[in-house]
Amino acid sequence: MLEMRTVTPGEFVQWTRAEARAHGNRLDDDPEALRPHFDLDRSIVVLEDGEIVGGAHSHRVEMSIPGNSTFIAGVANIAVQPTHTRQGIMTKMMNHQIHDIHDRGEPFAALFATESLIYGRFGYGIGSLYERWAIERPHNAYARPHESPGRLVFVDPADITKDLPEVFRRATKDRPGVFQRPPHQWKRESLAPEHSQGGQGGIFYVAYEEDGRMDGYATYRISGNTLCVNELMATSTEAISALWRFCFSVDRTSVTEALKRPVDDPLPWMLADPRRLQRSTRDGVWVRLIDVADSLSLRRYMQPDQLVLEVKDELCPWNDGRFMLDGSREGATCRSTDSSPDLVITVQNLASAYMGAVSFSALANAGLVEERAQGALLRADCMFAVQNQPWTPCNF
Repeated sequence: MLEMRTVTPGEFVQWTRAEARAHGNRLDDDPEALRPHFDLDRSIVVLEDGEIVGGAHSHRVEMSIPGNSTFIAGVANIAVQPTHTRQGIMTKMMNHQIHDIHDRGEPFAALFATESLIYGRFGYGIGSLYERWAIERPHNAYARPHESPGRLVFVDPADITKDLPEVFRRATKDRPGVFQRPPHQWKRESLAPEHSQGGQGGIFYVAYEEDGRMDGYATYRISGNTLCVNELMATSTEAISALWRFCFSVDRTSVTEALKRPVDDPLPWMLADPRRLQRSTRDGVWVRLIDVADSLSLRRYMQPDQLVLEVKDELCPWNDGRFMLDGSREGATCRSTDSSPDLVITVQNLASAYMGAVSFSALANAGLVEERAQGALLRADCMFAVQNQPWTPCNF
């Protein structure tokens, strides 16, 4: 007999270990160090005869959306023990969690999918994309001469909590899909044991400074002849140019890789031979509109307009219906309506268009949106357009 409820304080360590085991991992951190960052009231545990066989959790986190930001449910720690898969446990947990988030009045949920086939059936859609890069040293020249008035300096790991968080914030402030790292994550990174270990490898931090202000930084590792950029944030063209040129030019490296770059990153356009940049695209954060009306009201819109959207949502009856959206750059309202729809769309595809990850026209060409009013697709594309493509450089 399965029992589903919240995790008790006495079960926390067992719960975290069960979650790690379900993903084939060993828990790196002391569970007691993790405890302060978990609200057990937001947790789910599934037990069979007193043994934990599944679990999930959500954090209350702030996420940027087009023209605004809002607190959402950051879903994590979803796990079913390998002994109990294919028994409907995840479906029960996910449905329970979605309704719990709705009861809390949180308009969105977001997660990072270990498997991309799973979460669409629970109403999650791709909210951001990113690219992975690799380029060989002979082909990384810029199309135009590079000159930067600032200087590059290394940052001691112990000092990354001082200036890097502010650079991260400035570099991502107008981009949908971003979670700002909380202070404890920066602190944890600064104190990582690898910083005190000898030998090859390890992570390095280099910053670009100009006029006494830090305008960018890069974090990287070197493995063999490859320099791998974990993160590069910059607030000016000069900082972007200087930091990438540094990463391309470190001695005894012949290949530069980057793990997670926005799809509209300027670097490919800066290269003299952009074809040589090897690029692959992957899904980033997945978003679930828990309350369609509230979500559409929170967003800002590039072009002022009014649309009637008919939304299909099998799991949330309050979302399954027609909504009148009236939006602009200044704000928006959204309410239920009986008017004829301009567009018909499922909640998971609406989530992707909402974030700006895809246009309504592209979804329609894939057979995922039905245009009921002539010209509605183009109007929706203009209305939901974003200046910066959604990107999620770090997890919550």
